[in-house]
Amino acid sequence: MTFLQALQTPSPIPAGERRRLAELIAAGHPMAKVFGAAGGWLPETDRPFLIAAADSGRLPLVLQAMSERHDHLGKLRGRVILACLYPVGVLHFGALVFAFFRLIDWERGIQWDPLRFLLGIAMILGPFWLGAVLLTTLVRRRNPLALGFLNLLPAIGGYRRNQALADFSFALGQLLTAGAPIGAAWQSAGGVANSPRIARAATAIVADIARRETPGTHLGEHRVFPSEFTAVYRTGEVTGSLEQSLLHLSGVYQERARQRLAFAAALYPGLLFFAVAGLVLYIVVSFYAGYIGGILKMIDGG
Repeated sequence: MTFLQALQTPSPIPAGERRRLAELIAAGHPMAKVFGAAGGWLPETDRPFLIAAADSGRLPLVLQAMSERHDHLGKLRGRVILACLYPVGVLHFGALVFAFFRLIDWERGIQWDPLRFLLGIAMILGPFWLGAVLLTTLVRRRNPLALGFLNLLPAIGGYRRNQALADFSFALGQLLTAGAPIGAAWQSAGGVANSPRIARAATAIVADIARRETPGTHLGEHRVFPSEFTAVYRTGEVTGSLEQSLLHLSGVYQERARQRLAFAAALYPGLLFFAVAGLVLYIVVSFYAGYIGGILKMIDGG
């Protein structure tokens, strides 16, 4: 089938979107314009791969590789969401307990006040959700401070570094497989990796390529690339198997990222559970201390 015929086949792509893109192809527009005109269903980071693959005639191969990667990342995202449900639930339970105990008067018992109860919940959940929304927004905008904060967190920082290297290696390998010029491939791959350090290093490497120098000779100048990445890249450069070497590196770093994420999924729920348990213990001890204090006052007064 031609690309136009495949695009006109029923698929999850909205029908109106398929018709609009088909019209662009039928009118003879270049694939860069066709993919650039696609809606939000097509991620921005996927478009450089598709454009290079279409121009080189390797679109089926690249589409298959990208399909497998999206399937893997989708499953990984699902595991992250499931791992977050437990600690978030524990936090909300702790907020309810904290708000309830704030209504207890040591002498008169429970003084129910809906407004005070809601304010007690908001004291804990308000900063949590505000911080979560703010951090998510800043990370999506690639704010350096937000990214730096995540990189400092135990396990999360290791996950992000390995995931960035996996994304970069995959992008560079696929772009070269698709037939993209090596300078353009490095520039695009640097933008795909969610890492300002990799993006800066890629820009510097592109300048070296423009001077007709091989990237492998300059990788050691950039600490963002581990020694094993440099060694495998240089080997692939010399043996003519650079694309396969990069895709191999992508698999290695993806597995390490998965391991770091699994560790984080066990670490942070445990820390949050102990924090909530400590809060509940503090409230219970305070309650009994106030209760015993009230009894002693009654005895003294008697």
